[in-house]
Amino acid sequence: MQLEINGFADSTLIKLALAGQAECFAVLIDRHLGAVRRKIASMVGNAADADDLLQEVLLKVWHHLPAFRSESSFRTWMTRVAINEVLQAYRREKCRPLCLAPGDLDTLASHDESPLQSVARVEVTQAVRRAVERLPAKYSQVLILRDLDQLSARETAQCLRWSIPAVKTRLFRARQKLSAALRGSGIRGLPRAA
Repeated sequence: MQLEINGFADSTLIKLALAGQAECFAVLIDRHLGAVRRKIASMVGNAADADDLLQEVLLKVWHHLPAFRSESSFRTWMTRVAINEVLQAYRREKCRPLCLAPGDLDTLASHDESPLQSVARVEVTQAVRRAVERLPAKYSQVLILRDLDQLSARETAQCLRWSIPAVKTRLFRARQKLSAALRGSGIRGLPRAA
């Protein structure tokens, strides 16, 4: 029966899944899972988060399958569900504060650090923070969103209402200015801006 099911069109598999044949839903999902997984992974940096989001997407697809209207391909619809789920997760995370306020991160000691290394790390962290604060707003904003918050170029462009080329250009300049400021403050071992 499995071989026969594999040959069915998506629309037929959807009808059979809605009629209670769960194996048809499994075949349908398996057919498109790789593309959806890649899409989620491209939007989320952490593999564990990507796996969690994929599970959420599969649950939503199953729950909302009766609402699928075949106006687009099933893969397109499933990918859109995945994109929406990733964006919702991002919005939830953005509203939730991190464990510590940024100022408190300096106080965390590493078990692998000597006291001298710990003091040096705190000094470097403070110097970087001061240098970022002194950058013009258009550079500090893009630097924080891309490098610290790890948003994509597209997400950063949406947040700042800039074009993607503007984000890339200003990020390049921001990194150059930050690197120059840190070298000027005596911080050693930082890469030169390309």
